[in-house]
Amino acid sequence: MSPPAPLFSRNVNQNMSENDEVSKREDTISLKYYIAHVLLVLGYARIWPVKTFSLITALISTGGTIFFILINSVLLFSEIVAVTMNHDLRLFANIIGVIGMHAVGLIKWCYCLYKNKEIVDIVTKLGSCHVLCQRLDDSEEGCQTYNNEMEYARKYSLYFLWCWTFACIYGVLHWCANPLLLEWTLDQISAINQTSNQRILPFVAWYPLNTNNIYNYVSLYLMQLIGGISPALGIICYDTFYVTMLMVIYVQFHYITMAMKKTDNIFANESEAMFNLEKKLKNCVDCHVEIKTFLKMLQAFSGPTMFAQCIETLIILCLVSFEASVIKIAFDMESILKLWSLLEYFLAAAFQLYIFCFLATQIEYLGLKMADSVYCCGWELLIFGKSKLYGKELKGRDIGRLVQVIMIQAQRPIVLTGGPFYVLSLETFRVIMSMAISNALILHTLINRDE
Repeated sequence: MSPPAPLFSRNVNQNMSENDEVSKREDTISLKYYIAHVLLVLGYARIWPVKTFSLITALISTGGTIFFILINSVLLFSEIVAVTMNHDLRLFANIIGVIGMHAVGLIKWCYCLYKNKEIVDIVTKLGSCHVLCQRLDDSEEGCQTYNNEMEYARKYSLYFLWCWTFACIYGVLHWCANPLLLEWTLDQISAINQTSNQRILPFVAWYPLNTNNIYNYVSLYLMQLIGGISPALGIICYDTFYVTMLMVIYVQFHYITMAMKKTDNIFANESEAMFNLEKKLKNCVDCHVEIKTFLKMLQAFSGPTMFAQCIETLIILCLVSFEASVIKIAFDMESILKLWSLLEYFLAAAFQLYIFCFLATQIEYLGLKMADSVYCCGWELLIFGKSKLYGKELKGRDIGRLVQVIMIQAQRPIVLTGGPFYVLSLETFRVIMSMAISNALILHTLINRDE
């Protein structure tokens, strides 16, 4: 049964005036301004349709996307072949973790390319949430507060983009530079001992080529370097988009809770205050429903990739912990480079999962806090006041029903999941970290028993 008309419908003229006010404001603070850096990155990755690109830029970005994905696929295939030919558990642990990272990066990039229309729909729906949030408090102070909150989201999203890009590219380049440094050290030792040394590639993979040949080695090294950068780019594109969406929703929830608790003018004019409160509650209902619809769309889009992300993170943390536990500590170049690479790998995987879980936990908390903020909006002071205004009883019923609707909607927690098994929360992060370390200790014990 549909809700009663007075509760959700708006007067036509009032609705048109609100839309005019919002449209004027959108010219200066549209949603695309706050997420322009994300859309630009997705545009270069051919995920977001950018109309401002020239023909040459579009061709270069398209060709670069195909080239990176192709090289990543070849590298991933060669690594899988190397796994099937390997029977050493320690080497297997080294290969499978890198395969997981390369596979997830490739999956994220290709998945975004395949679901680019859904990404456009998600951004469009977020734009609707953006417009409705601006209607919640159309005063100058309210608009300024919302702009400041959204500016924080833009800055933190931009910081995350730069920091995550630096971390991913640095990790790949550092991982690829280790073999060169290690090979130079071994060459010095071989020259002293007059022995030969086989050339080392960044990633363990199978190739039908002789790596001792300098031309083959340079070609394979460049291919692995590009193949390592390619999944990093896919991870950067997807993670930045997902984190930015969560940051914007977090800011909007935070703004709604602040706006609903604002009761400055509640005693100025009782009839006007009741009208404004009813209007604010109606906008709050619309905004809350729109945000929950957006989160359902985001969840449907991100479910498969976040499931792969959780599985890959668990495997990486487990195998990295296992590798670190079986390395014999020695003050030589090989041990130092290996430990440093594993530490970087472990911290990057843990930080990536932590960001997702932290933002999901904050959104769940603010979603539940919505009921408290609405209950504290001062509605009871107007409904149960002593004055006898005409129509106040009817208005009071509408306001009371609106408060009940919002509180009932807010009782259901907003839960973001990683597939059918993982709930993105700080508790899940703690469990995955504990499980990874426990599994690493078990593998370490089995290795020592076999030896």
